[in-house]
Order: sequence, then structure tokens, then C-alpha cells
Amino acid sequence: MEANHVCAVIVTYHPKSDALENLAKVRPQVQSLVVVDNGSSTEALAPFRAASGDLDFTLIENAKNLGIATALNIGVRWARSQGYQFVILFDQDSTVTDGIIDNMLSEYLSHSNRETIAIVTPVHSEKGRGLTHNQYLDKDGSILVTITSGSLMPCQIFDRCGWFEDELVIDVVDFEYCLRVRSLGFRILLAGSATLLHRAGDPQYHYLAGHGPFRASNHSPQRRYYMTRNRLVIIARYWKRYPEWCRRKLKFLIKDSIIVCLFEEQRGRKLANMARGFLDAMRGRMGMVVNL
Repeated sequence: MEANHVCAVIVTYHPKSDALENLAKVRPQVQSLVVVDNGSSTEALAPFRAASGDLDFTLIENAKNLGIATALNIGVRWARSQGYQFVILFDQDSTVTDGIIDNMLSEYLSHSNRETIAIVTPVHSEKGRGLTHNQYLDKDGSILVTITSGSLMPCQIFDRCGWFEDELVIDVVDFEYCLRVRSLGFRILLAGSATLLHRAGDPQYHYLAGHGPFRASNHSPQRRYYMTRNRLVIIARYWKRYPEWCRRKLKFLIKDSIIVCLFEEQRGRKLANMARGFLDAMRGRMGMVVNL
């Protein structure tokens, strides 16, 4: 089976023009590419509309921001409707390397129990710093969770494990899906020969009294709401099955809140949204609450 059985799905939101450079790198490696835009401005979309013919990709324009989960589901459903056997998911802040999809597909096809594989993930390297992100491992040494960007998935997995959870909207959508497929007996496979350059948010690194570095992600106040609410919801949902991962995520949430207080701008609005997210997690209020 060759890479022409793979459709790339890229979700955009007010993308910068350099995102087109990545589309141009992705497009020759797959048979098809679909860009799902979440309500970007006409100005931001203009170069993508113009390039869709030259680069030969499909552009689906949502009238408003429906959230990452819904946008991913739209893209995957489109790929399935066109008969593709695999999807590979990217966000607009990632950059592919040469041969990444062939390498990932080869890892999947050479696996002795590939019917148990739900996701193939590349090595994630942080743009501009060259740091490799370590994967979180389960007790048996297998990968427990990975981020969405760069995930290669057989389309049939959605019949067996369901879709991305629309009610989460954005943030932790990928971790929830990973924990779900793992809970259903599927596995996540690392393709060590494939590298994806990735950047989350607008990170800055700080030192305090000789300690650090402390990574401030500088996400928006709106994102802070979903990051807090969804993390707490997922921790509560998977606490019994994956207690160590949940403890680490809870510890990270507390540490991240302290970093916001110490280093980030708009901390008042961010802390207010984090408090709102905490309250909504406690009372089970889901869906699009804070406009993105």
C-alpha cells in the first residue's frame, strides 16, 4: 500500500501565509489534502482560496469557529467519503519533513499486529529549539497519549472508536481520543524515523531566582477556559483507569496556573476564565461556552 491511500487533513484558523509553505510540502506526499478552515477572515483566506487550484487541495470553509474537534471530524468524514483508507492530521503550526508520511505508513504496514494500531505518531520536535518531545508511556512501556498533529490513522478506526468529541471544542481533544482508543484495547505506534516540527502556542521561557526555565505558553484568555475545563473533565473521566497520567496532568494544571500568574500578560482575564472553566467542569457544562 502506498502513500496515495492517505488524505491529509489540516485545520486552520486565521492562518498566516507561511502555512501555505507547509501545504506545499505535504501535498506531494499524499493523494489528497483537505483544509478545514474555522471561520477565518476573508483576508486570511484569500491566499488559500487562490492556492487551492495550484496546489490541488480542497478547502472547506466553516462560517464560524466550530472548534478543533468538529473541524477534524468534518475533514475525516470528507476523506472517508472520497474512499481514502488513511488520514493524517495536522495543525497550521506544524511543518512536515521529507518522507514523513512514507516512513509512518511503512511503520504501520510492517507491524505484526497492525489491526490493533489506532494511531501512528511521529517524533515531535519543537520549532526553533530542536527539543524532542518525549511521549508519555503507559506501565507496559507503550505510548499512552500523543498530540493530534502528525497522527496517521486508518479511517476504519472511527467506526470502532467513534469521532473526536465535539463537546470539548478545543484543547485535550487529542488526549481524550488517545485515552479512549487505549481503553478500547488499541495502541499508539511511534514512527521513530519520521519527524514533525511543531509549535504549540507562542511559548517563552523564563527564569526565577536562578530556577527554570519555566515555559509560558501564552495562550489566549479564551483558550485558558477550555484548557482548564477540559483537563479537569478528562482527569475525572479517566482517573480510575490511568491514575498516574491523571495525577501528572493535575500537577501540570496547577503549575501552569502559577506560570500564568508569574509571567504571562492578561493574567486577570486568564485567571478569570480559568476559574470559570473550573466551575463549569464541576457542574458538567460542556460545548462552546466562551467564543474563540
